[in-house]
Amino acid sequence: MLLAGLGCVLVLVGGFYAIQWLRWRATHVSENDARVEGEVVTMASRLDGWLVARPVIEGDPVKKGQVVAQIDDRDARLRLHALEASLAAADAQIQQSIAQRDTTEKITGAAVDDAQAQIVAQEATVASAQHQLELAEVNFNREDQLLKSGNTPKKTWDEAQSTFLQRQDDRRQAEAQLLSHKAALESAQAQRGQLAVLDRQIDVQRQQRQTLAAQADQLRQEIADRRLVSPVDGMVDKTLAEVGNFVQAGQWVMMVHDPDNVWVEAEIKETAIGSVAVGQPVEVTVDAYPDLVLHGRVLRVGNAATNQFALLPSPNPSGNFTKITQRVPVRIALDRHDARLKPGLMVEVSIDVPH
Repeated sequence: MLLAGLGCVLVLVGGFYAIQWLRWRATHVSENDARVEGEVVTMASRLDGWLVARPVIEGDPVKKGQVVAQIDDRDARLRLHALEASLAAADAQIQQSIAQRDTTEKITGAAVDDAQAQIVAQEATVASAQHQLELAEVNFNREDQLLKSGNTPKKTWDEAQSTFLQRQDDRRQAEAQLLSHKAALESAQAQRGQLAVLDRQIDVQRQQRQTLAAQADQLRQEIADRRLVSPVDGMVDKTLAEVGNFVQAGQWVMMVHDPDNVWVEAEIKETAIGSVAVGQPVEVTVDAYPDLVLHGRVLRVGNAATNQFALLPSPNPSGNFTKITQRVPVRIALDRHDARLKPGLMVEVSIDVPH
């Protein structure tokens, strides 16, 4: 009787766990073909050169912006120094031209102002000479009439004539002087035309300086490209070049990844993918750490099966066909970060599909 009772208990317990297992199987999609993934950045040189420094090794932590490798940049720095000297000379030439223009503008401006003032003054002199001439002409005409009538002496007539002729000479001299001042104004204004020539010269010098500055910026970029800096706060996964190696453009130098930016990539069978949806809770166990259980949620369900991304398609020219269950990639975001997770570790996932 005791054995029979014990057998019944075992059967009941076994049946209970069987029911629980069947229920779990009906509500979960499990897959052991999953692994930890991360953004592994492959760092390469953009330019050829000798690797002169690599201050980190595999497993070292790095900070964003930290120099992790240095390509020889001595030649570029020497060329940059020469260009910077040319830039300094160009700046000095531009400043000299600007000073020359300012001086020319002041001198010619003063000459124009002086000529204009002289013209104004001389025009007043011409007007005064004209007035004196008209007065002398009136006096001469009156003395000439008096002389003809015998009412004035010849000496007075001679003096009036002499004054009249003198006033004519004064007016002609004043008009000649006015023409001279106008010519001086035209000359000063013509000299101000040099300002336009100097402006064009300064523009050309500035364009030449811009060309030198662009070449200097290009060299600075070349120098910066010869210094490899970490794009993330992360870890060095692998180094692929040693100090003293000649690195070609595009050649991989090292690989780094951000340990805080990892997720799980699972390959779910196409027969079960219909039950998987974004947002469903997921339980993750890590093969390397059996006691580590993590939780997350489905972040993305792939839009194509993995066979569509094969580099070599598998044609079937013989006509024989073997149906193989395909798999669809599913990305799972973890609720919390664990420093022990590393890209490439195998994990098992269990997706709670009813939720």
